[in-house]
Formats: sequence, structure tokens, C-alpha cells
Amino acid sequence: MKKILVCNQKMYLTGDEAVLLKDQMDTLNTDDVELIVCPSYLNFDVFLGYNLGAQDAFYEDKGAYTGAISAYDLSLRKIKYCLVGHSEKRVYDDDKTINLKIKSILRNSMTPILCVGETKMDRELRRTPYVIKSQLEIALGNLELDDSQTIYVAYEPRYLIGGKKTLSKNEIIDVMNYIKKIIEYLGIKNYKLLYGGSITSYNIKDIVSDKLDGYLLGSASVSLDELEKIINCIKKCKEE
Repeated sequence: MKKILVCNQKMYLTGDEAVLLKDQMDTLNTDDVELIVCPSYLNFDVFLGYNLGAQDAFYEDKGAYTGAISAYDLSLRKIKYCLVGHSEKRVYDDDKTINLKIKSILRNSMTPILCVGETKMDRELRRTPYVIKSQLEIALGNLELDDSQTIYVAYEPRYLIGGKKTLSKNEIIDVMNYIKKIIEYLGIKNYKLLYGGSITSYNIKDIVSDKLDGYLLGSASVSLDELEKIINCIKKCKEE
């Protein structure tokens, strides 16, 4: 089964830089991975031909919401995936708002990629299970999914995003097993489990696991060298 690789480009690329990266990415062999590219809204057209995801979406289809972009509008532009609940957005969105966004994403025939994770203080106080359980229960509450719909859940420890360290494989798998139990308890049958949080070409080999469906990249996704090395490692690295 192909590993999923979600490329969250954030606000790293200007239009010209996006064009250059796209031309470079076209040379990659991505046959063994399911590549999902999440550009800035302005760069969607540059990456046509790739599986496209948005970095966020508003939960109302239309209205007087200055600066917002709806899941409805994104779906009309053939966007198939949407990040929601990313750590950098949780500064503004609580889990109830994230729940509304997920419902809107699903309603508009897109696949949500829900990000969950604890802060450094949560980790130090050993509150990781409580925090993740609360995030999942509220964000995924009262969903009505048909058999064709899937939820992607990406575990990203918030204190690791943008840094140079990541968790050990065993730590990741322990949390993923916990997430899996909660998702299934909530009655969600179709789901994929991803890991993110400062993944680089240097540490990807240490966290490749058959227990993960894929990975969520940040800054590494806008470097051709990093992206190529990560894809090659996912193809070749074997779990010990």
C-alpha cells in the first residue's frame, strides 16, 4: 500500500518560487507514494495535476466573512483535501470550530486532514492522552460519514513543529495506537493515520513504520532535495 505524503507548503513560496518547485517536482518518481500538495491559496493553479489540498477552510458556504475561503468554494475548484486544526491555526480555532470545519469539508465532498497534538507543557504534565482524547472527541463529534468518506488524522506534537527534533518511533506508535482506539470508539470506520512534526530527510528513516499510513511535511516539502530524499527513504527504508 502506498504511503501518503502530505506537503503543507504554508506561506513559504512566492508565485515564481512555486513555479520553480513544481517544475522540479515533476521530475520526481512518486509512483510509490500518494502525494498530496497543499499550496497557499494563490498557488493552487501552479500545482494543477497533483492531488491538491487546502491549508484551511471556513465552515460557512457563503456570507459576509471578510478574508475567509469556504470549503464549498474550494470544492468547486476541484480541491480534494483540506487541513484542519493545524497547530498554527489552533491559536484561533477551538475544537468546536474545527468540528464545524470538518462537517463543511465532508459536506462538500472533500477529505479532512485533522491535526491533533499536545503542547510542551501538556507533555511535561503527562496530559497527552487527555488532550488528544478531548481534541478527537470534540472535533469528530456528531459526524455522519458514508462508506465513501475517509478521515485523515495527523498527529503532530505542537512543540516539535518548526524544530529539529522528532519523537522516537515507539513514542509515535504508542500515541497512534491510542488515537486509533478513540477513533474507532467514535464509530469512524474509514480513517488514515499520519505523523508530522519536524520530519526531515535525516530523521525519516528512524520513524518509517508499517503502522503509519503516511506523513505530514512542513518546510521539508518546499525543498526538492529534502522531498526527494524523504520519498526515496519511504520507498526503501524498512522497519526494523
